[in-house]
Order: sequence, then structure tokens, then C-alpha cells
Amino acid sequence: MSRRVGSAVLAVLFAGVLVWYLVYTRQMARAHARDAAVISRMYARIFQDVSSPQEQPDLETLFELLREIEALGIPVVVTDATGEPAAAANLPFPGDLRRPEDRARVGVYARELDRRNAPIVEPGLGAIHFGVSRDVERLRWVPWIQAAALLLIVATAFWVVRSTARAERERLWAAMARESAHQLGTPLSSLAGWAEILRMSPGPRGEVAADAAIAEELAADVERLQKVARRFELIGQEARLEEVDVASVLRRLERYFRARIPRIETPIELEVSLEADLPRVRGNAVLLEWAFESLVKNSIDALAGTGGRVEVSARRVGPAVEVKVRDDGPGVPPELRRRIFRPGVSGKPGGWGLGLSLARRIVEETHGGRIFARHPARGAEFVIEIPLANPV
Repeated sequence: MSRRVGSAVLAVLFAGVLVWYLVYTRQMARAHARDAAVISRMYARIFQDVSSPQEQPDLETLFELLREIEALGIPVVVTDATGEPAAAANLPFPGDLRRPEDRARVGVYARELDRRNAPIVEPGLGAIHFGVSRDVERLRWVPWIQAAALLLIVATAFWVVRSTARAERERLWAAMARESAHQLGTPLSSLAGWAEILRMSPGPRGEVAADAAIAEELAADVERLQKVARRFELIGQEARLEEVDVASVLRRLERYFRARIPRIETPIELEVSLEADLPRVRGNAVLLEWAFESLVKNSIDALAGTGGRVEVSARRVGPAVEVKVRDDGPGVPPELRRRIFRPGVSGKPGGWGLGLSLARRIVEETHGGRIFARHPARGAEFVIEIPLANPV
């Protein structure tokens, strides 16, 4: 059975149980109403016997029955043939039928009872207007309360299942990241050795400067791989937070990307604009650089094959530093905008959909910040807000 069919079956079963329970409790309420009608008729008959001048019934027994019926708490109003209240019990207000104003009030209450239950007409006696006891009145709310409780249970179960699945995925990512960090160790050591040899040995024609420049770039890539290893090692662990200079982190990223972005056929321009005296934030420099790098790399990838412009800016906004990465590429497709930060969602063919989800985890869960996307008329804009280390 597919997941979609299983979900449909579960929904039908749930709806069937819910409808059955509502119908059942409504039938119970109607049964209680019928009982109330029988007891009300008994009250009227007893009142008739007590007030009859032709017979001499056992008054003590009859009054005892009246008291027992009144103890049930069922409101009853008996009206004569002219519609005037002749007797009443369990009224929600004090009333004396000997007073005209109280009789009028009881008459209004009798019509209110008629809206809940149809009155009973007894020939020679009049009409019996009755309600239900407080217990039955509360029973009217039972199906709705229980239905709400059932919905809450289902919603909670759904949340638990979803959270469990998410936690399982995160544990899998953590294990994958640690294994990746382990596998990167050997080639990192080898690359570092070759870069050092290239620095120390001039080229055959004395091209020391060129070789040194290549060696510097190799060293930068080695450093980048070392950072990747440290990043993966931090996944699943509690990151150490300290004061971080966001401007320095962004300048390092600028130097690294500027030497590696396309410049000839489809050139990409990279512009970094930082506010002067940018305050420090409380964070982890390795993870923050990872989050910023993910946004910049996404923008560069969006411009691949067409060229364009990537703008990176940082400024203070209230108690946080705001970092924006904007490009003039095709932008995020409308159908992905609500899900772009979820794991596995990517707008690039063959993309893994991990960069933005990891960036959100770094920003929101590790640093207590905020990350979101804006969608201008052309391109895309991603914003990160990181709280200051010492907000004033």
C-alpha cells in the first residue's frame, strides 16, 4: 500500500470514527431528554392529584414524590389552558407564582424551554414545558470536547512522528559528516606536503614567482579543505561560541571566491560592501563562514553559464548584524519558495538541497539568529541576522 493510499484510508477511518461518536453521543442526549419528558409528566400528574378537590390522596406521599422529582434538577413549568403558569420547579431564578411579575417571567422562561424541547400537552391539565438537568446540559458539550481532544491527540502523534523522523535524519547527517571528515584526513596531509615542496623548489626556468603564487593557491585550497573537515566535525556537537568579527570572515570569503569565479566568457562580478566599525557577534567563526559561504556559492551557481553580479553586504540592524547576499540570476522558482530551506529541496539540477538547510541550522539553532529569503523582481536575496556579542 502506497503512502498516499495509506493516508487516505487513515483519514477515512478517522472521519468515520468521529462521525459515529458524534451521532452516538447525540442519541444519548436525546435519550436523556425523553427521560426528562417522562419525569415531567409524572410531576404534572402528581400536582394534579394534590390540587384536586374531589379526592383525598395521601398528601404526604405525593409531596414526597414532588420533592424527589424536584431533586432531579429538571426545570419544569406547567401552564393551564389559558397559558398562565400554574406550577413550576427548578427555575434558574427565584419566583413566586402568586406575584404577577414573577408569573410573567416564568411564562417567558416556559417559551425558552419550548425552544429546547417541544412542550407536552395534557388534556384537562394544560401544557408541560420542561428542560434538562445540569448533567444532561453539560453532556451537550461532551462530544465537541472529546472530538477536540481526539484531534489534538492526532496532531500530537503527527508531530511526534515527524520530529522523530527529523531527528533520525539529523543523526544520519551527523554520522555522514563525521565519516566524511575522517575520509578527508589522508588527502589533506598529502596536499599539504606537495604544496610545501612546490614552495621550496623553483621552476626549471627560474619561475619562482609563478610557482610561489600557485603554491599559495594550493595552500588556500588545503586550508579550505581543513576548514571543511572542521565544519563536519562540529556537526552533532555543541559549538563553542565566542566573539566573532563578521567583517574579517566576509573578507576572507571575498579573497577566496574572487580568485575562483569565472572572468572570461560569462564573467561574474563579486561586490562586498561592509559597514564601517561593524560590531562583533557571538558565534562560531567556522560555522558562520560555512553559512555565509553557502549563500555566496548558491548565488554564484545561479549565475553559472550566464554571468551576472553577486552583492554581499553587512550592517548593524538593532541588536544584530545583518548579512545580505543578493544576485541577479533567475531567482528561486515560486513553487520552491516556501520549502527552500528544507533538507533535500534544491532549485539546481542534481543539487542535494543541503546547503541552505545546514545554513538555517547553523544560524537559527546554533546562533539563535534568523535566516530568510526575499524574492525581488530579478534574482534572489538571502538575509542572515546574528545577535551581537555585546548589544548596547
